[in-house]
Amino acid sequence: MKKIVVWPVNLAAGRTRGKGRIVPARLGLKSPKLEEIEEAARALNLEPIVEADKAYPKTHWNKSGRVLVNKVGRKGAVIRELAERIKERRVQKAKKTKRRE
Repeated sequence: MKKIVVWPVNLAAGRTRGKGRIVPARLGLKSPKLEEIEEAARALNLEPIVEADKAYPKTHWNKSGRVLVNKVGRKGAVIRELAERIKERRVQKAKKTKRRE
């Protein structure tokens, strides 16, 4: 099956579309992590492959890593689903930590 490359910058709220963000600003994430992207991709059955030593071409000095996922639709739609899943997960974690306090 074909793969899609997902860079953390594709989900970053602090980036413009010209600098690599693919999702709408309202779905952008603050500091997306490879582990979060991998977890969301597993939840969506996209069979993720993490490559932590890779660098986004526009910021080749920063080894942010990337995640390869199965192509099950358009790249923008797949990345949007990942962003939504990560946002939901962050909200769930925040609620759990609030309950503990």
